[in-house]
Amino acid sequence: MPSITSHHLFVRVVWLLVFVIIGVFWTTVFYYAYNFPYYDDFQSIVLFLTHYIQSDSFSEKLMLFFEQNFEHRVVLAKLLTLAVFLITGQVNIKILIILGDLSLLGTLFLMFRFLMDKQISLLGFFAIVCLLFQVQHYEDTISWATCSLQHAPCLFFSMWSFYLALHRRSVIWSSLLAVLALFTSANGLSTIFIVMIITAYSNIPKLHKMTQAAFLLFITAVHLLTIKIHSGSILDHVFNHVAVKSVLLLSFVGQLADTNYTNSMIPSVVLGLAFLSPMIIVLKKLLGNTLSDITNLQWFCIAGILTLLFVGFLIVFARGEMPDFDGYRMDRYKIYSAFFGVFSVAFFDRYWNPGKLGSLLKIAVAAAAGIFCISSYYIYYDKITHFNREISANELNYGLSKTIYYPVVFEDVDIVRNLDFAQQHFMLSDPGRLNKLVSNIDWKKSEGNIAVEIKNLQDRIVISNAHNIEIDQQADELYIVMTDPVSNQPKYFCIAVNNYVRSVRNFYTTFKKSVGAEFTSTIYKRKLKPGNYNLFLLSIHAGKTASISSIGRIAL
Repeated sequence: MPSITSHHLFVRVVWLLVFVIIGVFWTTVFYYAYNFPYYDDFQSIVLFLTHYIQSDSFSEKLMLFFEQNFEHRVVLAKLLTLAVFLITGQVNIKILIILGDLSLLGTLFLMFRFLMDKQISLLGFFAIVCLLFQVQHYEDTISWATCSLQHAPCLFFSMWSFYLALHRRSVIWSSLLAVLALFTSANGLSTIFIVMIITAYSNIPKLHKMTQAAFLLFITAVHLLTIKIHSGSILDHVFNHVAVKSVLLLSFVGQLADTNYTNSMIPSVVLGLAFLSPMIIVLKKLLGNTLSDITNLQWFCIAGILTLLFVGFLIVFARGEMPDFDGYRMDRYKIYSAFFGVFSVAFFDRYWNPGKLGSLLKIAVAAAAGIFCISSYYIYYDKITHFNREISANELNYGLSKTIYYPVVFEDVDIVRNLDFAQQHFMLSDPGRLNKLVSNIDWKKSEGNIAVEIKNLQDRIVISNAHNIEIDQQADELYIVMTDPVSNQPKYFCIAVNNYVRSVRNFYTTFKKSVGAEFTSTIYKRKLKPGNYNLFLLSIHAGKTASISSIGRIAL
């Protein structure tokens, strides 16, 4: 009886942790996602809806959905943008991010079905929850609407398409979901062919197989023949430096061990080999003619791994002739790392059932996933808050100087005309937190001077606190504010990057890192208008109180 009672208690604790992890993740999304477009959000969201509203022709409106966004056709993102506008009368970037994140819940529901069918254990399911609802993939789920509406939704449609095809469900629905994946992101191209292969080996009528193949191949052919590849000759890229790129691909697979933090490719390559080992097992069973041992869940995982490998192939092999040691590990791709882990855990779960050793291994995997999930909030806090501040500074800069400053490489000669139209017609929202906070500041008065070092270089200005001069350690947000000396009104807001001290205990009690005493700010001149400016350091504590200190003047 005690063992039964303890088992029931254990199950309840695991389910409680599942809901806590999901709840904390969504709370983070609600707090840090920001209602202002960032980078290619302008093209896929703002410009799309602007042109849609301004167009009088039905055919032009329809074609807008299929215009390219780089090598992608982001039809889903545009459909959701239009749907939100038609329902609410406005477009809220934060709402679009949340809509994209719903695909994570849809994916989890699919894994829950495998749990109910007893094809995956509760601990395996818990590990999957931890991998899906962590913040390593913050660019895909918190900070960037374009990524939120592409990457996870594309995988969501792909997985459900595979699920229906493997379970001999509706050929029509599995085909339509595959097409949705294709038009959610170019990364969904592989879904088309994987679904066709699954259907080809099923026992459904031959006519249904041929109809599906004709339909999917026709859609795919039209898509590929009418799309422009901006990155050059893919064939030239693929067959150069194959060995090095193969290592980078393994590192891409294992980016749960983020090379940006480990400073070594070895952990990610080892983890990549582990995550790809299910394919080796299936190949071995194929050669041994024992494929009947592979369950539907395991075939599902193999299909998922294959579509993720296609994404890795596009990023590592197809983008350039030379190996790119930095591009493949950008944070916008971390969602794929999470899914490699999900499919690997689900594939191996049945092998961990027998005996005490299997149970201990399941507990170890679940514990490792849980620790990783919890740790991700601490590790990526800097980047999440940095993105939030970049976008909030963009909102201020545009309101003051019609400038979109971040990222510095972003250029759009028509941004003023297009964003003005958007704000008048559909981006009708309350000012953001930072906007409200600084609106009450009297810029004629400062709370003293702070000595700083200002390096006025040819293309940029670098500002840092002077040697041995410390700032108020209570400030957890810093901005360099450039004001007009005549009107005393701010013209530009630029982020001052403050360092964080080691503060694990403080972080997990306050959900904030302790701020150090140093800061630096790099201000690129290319987006600033010539003139004389007064410089202030804006310090914000706990998102509520603000103070300004004079730090000097510059002339551009």
